[in-house]
Amino acid sequence: MNFKDKKKPVMKLIFGCNLNFTDEDKQQLQKLIDTYFRKKTGVANSKIENIAGGLLWVYSRINFLFQNDERWSQKNLSVLLNLKSKTISRMASQMMDSLRIDYFDSRFAREEVAEKDPRNNFFMTKEGFIVTKDDIKEMMFQRMKDKFGDLVELEQTFTGNKETSEECKKKLKQIQEDKDQSNKNKKLNDFFK
Repeated sequence: MNFKDKKKPVMKLIFGCNLNFTDEDKQQLQKLIDTYFRKKTGVANSKIENIAGGLLWVYSRINFLFQNDERWSQKNLSVLLNLKSKTISRMASQMMDSLRIDYFDSRFAREEVAEKDPRNNFFMTKEGFIVTKDDIKEMMFQRMKDKFGDLVELEQTFTGNKETSEECKKKLKQIQEDKDQSNKNKKLNDFFK
């Protein structure tokens, strides 16, 4: 049997299992099956049961279903499909490698699982450092403070206060004048050194 011809029997076997699929599970599994059978390289032309077991275990691993529901465990899937656990594991690993699937993969994971991906809270800078998004906010605020100095502090101070806009403008103008005078004094000091 041709690899592409195994798609329908695999779907029938997967959706015939008593695993209490939600509508989202059915949709995501269908997407996973379609993606796997579209793949041209790195796929194993194996028995229908092996492919079905591998796909179910991949889906279970991505969504951590085996932790909360015994039916999604590797052992139960192997009994259900009359396979060895090792076979399911090997097939799932090959599938994850060939499709470049990772845990929490948003392409195939349930929405609630994809949202809980801890990597969503991290960001890589152009220098290659990995930082949390909270650190980015703090770094941006610090840059703003370094660049504009007292203006940022003044804005924070007045946030929530009931001062008139005229008073704020006067204070901002005074801070800017002080800053200009400070810059002039610095230039004079640098000149006479």
